[in-house]
Amino acid sequence: FEVYNVNHYDIFRNPVEAKDLLLAALEVDKLPAGNLYDGLLDGRMVKVMPVNRIATRADLNELITGFDYRAFEKRRADNPNQPVEKITLVCMGHEPDLAAQLKREVSPYLLDVQVVDILRDKQDLQFKRDAEARVTIAGGWLEVQAFYPMNLLQKLSLQKEHVEEWRELVESVMIDWNYDGAVLTPAVVDIPEKNELVVGRYRVPEDAGTVRVKITDLLSESWEGEVTHG
Repeated sequence: FEVYNVNHYDIFRNPVEAKDLLLAALEVDKLPAGNLYDGLLDGRMVKVMPVNRIATRADLNELITGFDYRAFEKRRADNPNQPVEKITLVCMGHEPDLAAQLKREVSPYLLDVQVVDILRDKQDLQFKRDAEARVTIAGGWLEVQAFYPMNLLQKLSLQKEHVEEWRELVESVMIDWNYDGAVLTPAVVDIPEKNELVVGRYRVPEDAGTVRVKITDLLSESWEGEVTHG
């Protein structure tokens, strides 16, 4: 069997997706692509550092070279004792003096730098992720080989609960053997009785056309997808 484990490193295999997940989880207002910063949160500019390794001094170069120093100069002239920018760096581990290094590099301009380290500060952070499933058709049978309801697994992981069987996580399985591309009309509705599990393996009728499967987890979140056969 497979051990179901959803941790932060697993989430960050795709850096682009990871950045969006982080911004959503932290409830950051995203800025348009091409901006120096990734978003805005509580009046602070947010920059997501590389998510698949520890953030280092070299990772600050994009900020240091991209800052609007003309705007900094004006803000300093208007309010000499106030920071010219409030910045939050989001990272997955970092060099201990990362904030100090950034402040030093832009001296004499005063920066307010906060570092949010997901590994240290946000271990209970919950990421909204789509469920994943592996469904196959072979020898006249449709079989759900694996089902990963990511948000439910994350919740169980935080509660230190261990699941060995994907069927324990499922509320229902529905199968439309002749999906019309618009409305799911299931011929199979597998909703188990209390203390029982879904079957997970279903005989494919001979007249099956486009097969679409919907798997709903215990949080009532669903995965839906078409399965090729023939």
